[in-house]
Amino acid sequence: MHAMTDKHQGRETSAPLQHACRPNAQRTPASPRRRRAKPGGPARLFTPGFRAIVAAQAFSLLGAEILQFVLPLYLLNLTGSGTLYGAVVTAGFVPYTLLAPIGGVLADRTRKRGVMAALDALLACVMLGCLALAGSPVLVEATVAVLMVAFAAQALYQPCVQSAVPHVVSAEKIPAAMVVTNQVGMVTGIGGPVLGGMVFGFWGLAPIVALSAASFAASCALTLLFVRVPYDPPQRTAGLAATARADLAEALGFLRGRALMRRIMLAGMLVNMFGASLINVGTPYVVTEYLGLSNQLMGVAQGALAVGGLAGGALVALKPDRFGVRSMPAFLALAAACLGAVAAVLAAGLPPLASFCGMLACYVLTMVFCMVASIALMSYLQIKSPDVLVGKVMALSMMLLNLATPAGQLVYGVAFDHAVPWVIALVAAIVVAGVAGALRVALGRE
Repeated sequence: MHAMTDKHQGRETSAPLQHACRPNAQRTPASPRRRRAKPGGPARLFTPGFRAIVAAQAFSLLGAEILQFVLPLYLLNLTGSGTLYGAVVTAGFVPYTLLAPIGGVLADRTRKRGVMAALDALLACVMLGCLALAGSPVLVEATVAVLMVAFAAQALYQPCVQSAVPHVVSAEKIPAAMVVTNQVGMVTGIGGPVLGGMVFGFWGLAPIVALSAASFAASCALTLLFVRVPYDPPQRTAGLAATARADLAEALGFLRGRALMRRIMLAGMLVNMFGASLINVGTPYVVTEYLGLSNQLMGVAQGALAVGGLAGGALVALKPDRFGVRSMPAFLALAAACLGAVAAVLAAGLPPLASFCGMLACYVLTMVFCMVASIALMSYLQIKSPDVLVGKVMALSMMLLNLATPAGQLVYGVAFDHAVPWVIALVAAIVVAGVAGALRVALGRE
């Protein structure tokens, strides 16, 4: 739900199951060679190597978040077409989804520093090319191509960051380091859309493209100058694609005998398709087209969604024992109630700004509940999977959860061109409530 996959734990921006399943949230097998704390003192979290990785990641994610938020919004402003907006977002998300497992394999079998720097350099060059195409007759096609490249790059970049962490901090600091890298993704998910919405609203597209290019260039420079990750060339194996296929086949074999795990993953897919996609596609359309409000307010809305995700994560951190998998149906039911409240707000005929504030309050609560459900889902899969299969099961679940998002985005893009928003929100609420009920029954049988 930008819910259920994100964007940062990509894309997401913005919702939690989406955030939780993005590549930067992917669990990557740790290398056995880990740096040890220096004798005579406690291990440090922010070692020079870790600080360099975090700084480079922050700049790279900031550029990506700005880009992935503004470019579809720019086309929506030009055309007013929800169908086109949904199609563009979907086209960008497809390579991100399909390359996520490949990113995990690539991170373990190549020089992480080289991959990170090369991807940032590529994105900086793509941004400069985008400036040259501004105002051209192939603007839509160019925008789709740029988004696909940006999403694909992040699918390969974030696993490199995650798998590099065990090399630059001591073993006992790895959990804390993973929290830091994930929170960087959440914070850029807030700052990127807000900054992008403000800059785009006041000065247009060109400064946005330049800002993204500068962020990628800064990340590339930091990586080349300061990131140092030990590298042991692996033994020769089958090709990258063959290795990824074998990993996924092994995970599928394990899941065939785990009916409850399959049902939980199916629940996540349905919530992504009907809940998260509504937020991702519906929010920009409702704010800028239906309510006629500014791009700056759309940036505020996107940032508020990420704040909701952060709040949900903080809630789990305070009382982790209370948010197991059996809490999922209750929190999905609460998310469905919030989506129903969105439908009521939009159907009430309030002034645009009042509708915006009411909708935003409901969406923030939706994000809180979705993030709690997302953490419960991912934690259950990690706990129930054997150690030798955890990474493979997580990669497969991430791919399946993310596959549901572009399908939902495409359907909602068409729906907003043919139905009033409150009806669409009501249908989404009913579907999510049905998923919550079915999951409660499945869990009650165990």
